[in-house]
Amino acid sequence: MTILVMDAGNTRIKWATLAQGVLDNAGQASHQDTHTKDHFDAFAAQHWSTQPPPARVVVANVAGPDFANSLSGWIRQTWNIDTEFMTPQHAACGIHNAYLDPQKLGADRWAAMIAAHRNVKGPVCVIDCGTAITIDILTASGEHQGGLIVPGLTMMRRTLLANTQDIDGKMDDENQSCAILARDTQGGVNGGTLYTAISVIDRVTTDLATELGKNMTRVITGGDTTTLLPLLAGRYRHEPTLVLQGLAIFATENT
Repeated sequence: MTILVMDAGNTRIKWATLAQGVLDNAGQASHQDTHTKDHFDAFAAQHWSTQPPPARVVVANVAGPDFANSLSGWIRQTWNIDTEFMTPQHAACGIHNAYLDPQKLGADRWAAMIAAHRNVKGPVCVIDCGTAITIDILTASGEHQGGLIVPGLTMMRRTLLANTQDIDGKMDDENQSCAILARDTQGGVNGGTLYTAISVIDRVTTDLATELGKNMTRVITGGDTTTLLPLLAGRYRHEPTLVLQGLAIFATENT
């Protein structure tokens, strides 16, 4: 049986097929221009219509209800199956949710923690660097201790531009330089937001390691990881498909 697993984030959707316990045929694309049915149908046809029909489709969706409706409608029309949307629970796949209302935890964070706990022995810190940067802690026994959410790089930069009178006019789209001390506005914004993100990640994970022990593993994922990872001071384990791995585990153990 083939299962199509999808990580529908705020700006990108990632997917892979699960067959005989192996994730394969991974892909990703921006879905920012899929707000209308016609645009979504064209997007879905481009990326998924040529692959064999899966037996199941399991999705971690944080892109909102409109996207979920478009996705489930296309899947029903194309493959005649219902889309299964992962819902965070009080407990599943060996981990326990710390949220007072478990369903208010992001499905992508839940899936990432499932995979991290399964792949790592001992306490683990899960960092997801996407539209938002999320940090979650699991004990060795799978007890979620809670987490943090801060704006990601793009969100920080857009917020800065939206709430200042003079910076936007001084930005140069072609200048993507970054240094500790910049000599133009674009470089100042790029560098300031970049070092804000790495400072938060390194400081929080260092403090958590002090509490949980030096054997705590830092697992990092998300689209901005390749930008941030070379500048981080701590030791981090990069898992680009962490959410998809968690979805695969969840799908296999929840039929």
